[in-house]
Amino acid sequence: MHRRPRLLLVGLVAVLALAGCAPDAKPTPEPTRTTAASPTPTPTPTEEPIVAPDAAFAVTCADVAAAVESLGVQAADVQDAMALASAPNWYPGPAQYMMHRAGGIACASSDRESYESDSPPSDAWEVFLVPGAGRILDGVTAKLDGHPLAEAVRCDEGRCSAMLLDGDTLLNASFTSPSLGADDGDRVHGRLLELLSSASASARPVELASSEIFGIPCENLLTAQEISSRLGTHVEIVEASAMGGWGIPAEVYFVSGGGQYCDYAAGQNVYTDEKYLNFSTLPAGAWAYQGLAAGADVAVEGADEASFRTDYYGRSALDVRVGTDWIRFTMYNGEAAETMAPIAAMAIEHLVRGRPAPQ
Repeated sequence: MHRRPRLLLVGLVAVLALAGCAPDAKPTPEPTRTTAASPTPTPTPTEEPIVAPDAAFAVTCADVAAAVESLGVQAADVQDAMALASAPNWYPGPAQYMMHRAGGIACASSDRESYESDSPPSDAWEVFLVPGAGRILDGVTAKLDGHPLAEAVRCDEGRCSAMLLDGDTLLNASFTSPSLGADDGDRVHGRLLELLSSASASARPVELASSEIFGIPCENLLTAQEISSRLGTHVEIVEASAMGGWGIPAEVYFVSGGGQYCDYAAGQNVYTDEKYLNFSTLPAGAWAYQGLAAGADVAVEGADEASFRTDYYGRSALDVRVGTDWIRFTMYNGEAAETMAPIAAMAIEHLVRGRPAPQ
């Protein structure tokens, strides 16, 4: 958000010159000359720099990929983001970078361009490491009625999963590969423990970047009534409790990172009621927005940048950058950018200017 620079009003400075006196003559003052001070240059507003957040440890996705390869799982194509295969449908877009936002890293086998339910990849994996393990697990435990998550490595034929702790660093991993079997638990545990130990040994404090949209309530940007008026049908904001269970990624995204996901639908049943619109946020996530694959540029009032694309599930997605923040608006029925732009502009206006006071 830009602030208008205040203008420095500079008054005119009068400079009076005293005249000399001639003998036997009345002093004659010289005419007064007025000189204007040089105008003070108006400072140019500066935007906050757009930079990726620092990781809290020295382990990188290259280190993770090497560990994955050593387990016999293919890791030639790696993405520096959460995986979308078998992930919740709120992941595409901002949520894929939730671990980076929290000072961690997320590494995964590269996603396909679109979802293919009948043809899952034979080798797929995801590993994330994140600081603040104690706070994250306490938050998850509280939401699971006091049932704590336990460290574990589990392997079956063709798959393994793990959650491990070292100090205040947490590692979570999942692998699908024909090279894995039920007796691979110890081997997987040992290799992941090496990664985790390196991360914990190099841990350092990192500062969470500030953001205008940290934890912002859905209604602050878009109310159900506004979307209902726009679409000409009944709309409700789906309660978070209706969207499923809670786990480590949800705690990191919503609580640690201050992200938000808001779903606007015909009712509260996420399985049967028609969905119209959702938006998700990545506070201080402009760095991730600028790393998106090229989309179609769109003019959205109030946005610093905006682009339109089709997401992993074939839905219409309009991404906007507002200052250092990233917001994605998604619609379910093949809507065009021209339909979505006014909705995004309305949300941005509420973010930047606030809502008018009730009359």
